[in-house]
Amino acid sequence: MATRSEIKADIRALLGTTIDDPLYGDTAGAGLSPTLDPIVQEAVDSLIEDIYASVPAYAPKVAVLAASATTDRTYPLVSQTPPIADFSHWLKVRFDNEDGGELDECAWDQLGDVGFGFFAVVGADEQAVIETSRATDAGHPLWLQYGFRPADLANDAAQIPLIPRKYHYVVALEALFAFELGAESVLPPELRQRWITRRAALLARVGKRGPKPRRTRLDPAVWASYQ
Repeated sequence: MATRSEIKADIRALLGTTIDDPLYGDTAGAGLSPTLDPIVQEAVDSLIEDIYASVPAYAPKVAVLAASATTDRTYPLVSQTPPIADFSHWLKVRFDNEDGGELDECAWDQLGDVGFGFFAVVGADEQAVIETSRATDAGHPLWLQYGFRPADLANDAAQIPLIPRKYHYVVALEALFAFELGAESVLPPELRQRWITRRAALLARVGKRGPKPRRTRLDPAVWASYQ
């Protein structure tokens, strides 16, 4: 897997600059624009966000959640054992285990009006709380399948997460908004087209990794409306 250091070398090659350029160095000097470290992080985050938008279950994790109390219907993710601090989005929420009854999401302000088996997610990702509807049994364990957000790149030896190795060059292309820092330059059209093409190829690759079409699940309530 490519490291942050390798991605930065690719970016500098595309920019036509070197590590001693104060605008694109490893550390920022006084009064200079941000260096490439946060730019690489932004590029990685952006690509992972779009991968999840294309394939929500691209990198799933599973956890069993305990309510705050036996009489409570809230499940703070950071209070679980172990704490869940990398939550991105839910995939499935069930009672007890993977074979339990499935809950449906609703808006938080509807939890008092909807019936049994509904939930809402509130708060920022890092402090997310799952809360079940008032008609749902309090204190009931929940089985959560969720997409996770990788930790930030800690140093130059950190490897690029979740993005397939053959597409790590897309991270460098994604970071080429650095051309426009300080309004000094404009991204060349040839590189812009290369970025668009390779980004589309990455999303197509993660979206279909076999010869057959993916099965699509239809909500039973929607299906019933067509009967």
